[in-house]
Amino acid sequence: MKDLVRLLLLCTFVICANQLAHAQGCSDAGVCTAGPIGELPLLGDSSTAYAPRHFARLTYSYAVGEQRTTITQVVPEFSFGITHRLAVQVKLPYISASGNLGSNSGVGDPTVTTSYAFVKTDNQRLDGIIGAKFPSGDANAKANGRSLPMPYQTSLGTTDLLLGINYRWKRWSGALAYQHVLDQGNANGFLRSVWDDTEKAQGYFEAYQLERANDAVGRIQYAFKFKKLSVQPGLLAIVHLGEDVQGNSAEPPQRVTINGSSGLTLNLTVDARYALNRHWSVELAYGSPLVVREVRPDGLTRSLVANLGIAYRFGE
Repeated sequence: MKDLVRLLLLCTFVICANQLAHAQGCSDAGVCTAGPIGELPLLGDSSTAYAPRHFARLTYSYAVGEQRTTITQVVPEFSFGITHRLAVQVKLPYISASGNLGSNSGVGDPTVTTSYAFVKTDNQRLDGIIGAKFPSGDANAKANGRSLPMPYQTSLGTTDLLLGINYRWKRWSGALAYQHVLDQGNANGFLRSVWDDTEKAQGYFEAYQLERANDAVGRIQYAFKFKKLSVQPGLLAIVHLGEDVQGNSAEPPQRVTINGSSGLTLNLTVDARYALNRHWSVELAYGSPLVVREVRPDGLTRSLVANLGIAYRFGE
């Protein structure tokens, strides 16, 4: 009963927070949900609880981005437990974006992560994560011959190294992670001046040949258990560790620091899982920003993100 009261109070806070943060943003370039960091823990009652090694999941994601662009994703993913401690996870999203400048769709950036459980007991678990995010394109899709802003792109254009640790003690879990850009392959050509005949284009952040800085991530969550339903609210902090850099239309082109593009994004998150049986479950996730960076040229601005997924877990 106490858990239910706490959860109702939390839901009220989530609704109020979303109203305050509406149309600002939360950015996740990939590491925030890498491997165990993005998993709602399976809360068993004893050491005999079913603990599957593998899972397959299909997620549908709906988000509202910069200038109220709509971004939807269908994300198939698979996690293969090589042993009960070592696992490999693969994600390959398909992304569609539409807004007042047009629309674009295609395969997003695939992510591959490997995790190892250094500690694994009924009440405690410590995982180390290493992985990579690969570009599916150069982030320069166009409409009528002109480059679209980053919210319409299906790729960031970068190759990134993903590192992290995830720790769970009973119902508490926390994570620290780092995303390092190995290769700056973004060739986006959006400049507001190129769209000077289109008033709607002037509200988007410029990202001409964007060079994106690295990210550090911290996450803390607490899981409530109601028979077959698990609900896990939390806070997700993303620190953009430096200012992004872009080009301009000068001759010769110059590299320009994007002031205000570094700093903190703090998000309120809620994950939920309902177990249909020992193999199948329905999963929900919601995120909304509380604190945002002043300038967000990478197109990852979100006023809200809502996910619905179906997961199948198997393998003893």
